Amino acid sequence: MSTLPITATLAGDQRRAQQQARATQDNEAHGAVRLTTQDSGREAGYVIYVYNILEREYFVQQPPLFPNFHIPACIKGQKFSYTVLPAFVNERYEKTGTTEYFTKVVDGRKCATSLLNPDAFPGTQWEAQLNLRPSGNNDQYGNNLNAYGVFWSLTQPNDPKLDGEIKMFKGRVETTMRELITLGNQLSAAGDLKSVTPLMHFAMEYFNLTSPWHMTTAHMMPCPNCGDPVREGTAYHRNSFGDRCIIDFDRYEASVIHEAAPRRPSAREDGDEGPRTVKPRKPVKPTKSAA
Repeated sequence: MSTLPITATLAGDQRRAQQQARATQDNEAHGAVRLTTQDSGREAGYVIYVYNILEREYFVQQPPLFPNFHIPACIKGQKFSYTVLPAFVNERYEKTGTTEYFTKVVDGRKCATSLLNPDAFPGTQWEAQLNLRPSGNNDQYGNNLNAYGVFWSLTQPNDPKLDGEIKMFKGRVETTMRELITLGNQLSAAGDLKSVTPLMHFAMEYFNLTSPWHMTTAHMMPCPNCGDPVREGTAYHRNSFGDRCIIDFDRYEASVIHEAAPRRPSAREDGDEGPRTVKPRKPVKPTKSAA
């Protein structure tokens, strides 16, 4: 799946950002004196993790602090990818009429919020990333990466608490994907297929759906249990009867909550020490061959 970069900008800060960029060029040409604030050496003892749970990468441009901030895509089969931000960032300010400048220490969470969802800037509350209600900055429409499973956290990658955070953002992603699919269906019904966006197609692929306006590009093959067409390598799916059809028990049990998964039959219960073949839950009607 090809990805399109999404550029997030902080609209209210662009004039100062442009001034800072010009001043930086002037300083390089004429030299500058740096005035450092007393708390610039502050040590926090932690970093801010920026997690991504979708197979999409992003380049967010917010100069001069973040001219091209890269958020790597989540590799297929992995839970997440991540990059890091420092706990505090030195934001540069120019002294009017001179080539001097000073730096102000800014909470890195504010920078993370600005990068991932400028509409919520300058908030630092983690829970605000799950907020479905925009604050009203219409110029930031489309720049909310929180809606696509990108979020900042102080939780380390090996902390079990992260699983709960990922689960919440998966729910946020599913809401976004359903909204995109609904919009795609509306455009298709109106005959306006040219307005269907790559993100709407991505949403269809996310749920493994097909429609007249979206045909999957994945290789399909008949399910060995029920005969329905499924993606090659699929561990389980819902068949045409609405039943959960499990093809690979090992991968199925590893991908779902164990409490909700059917218990795997043991070799003793089978009466056979060899591997168990999963039988279809509904009989498959034989097709008549042409005479």
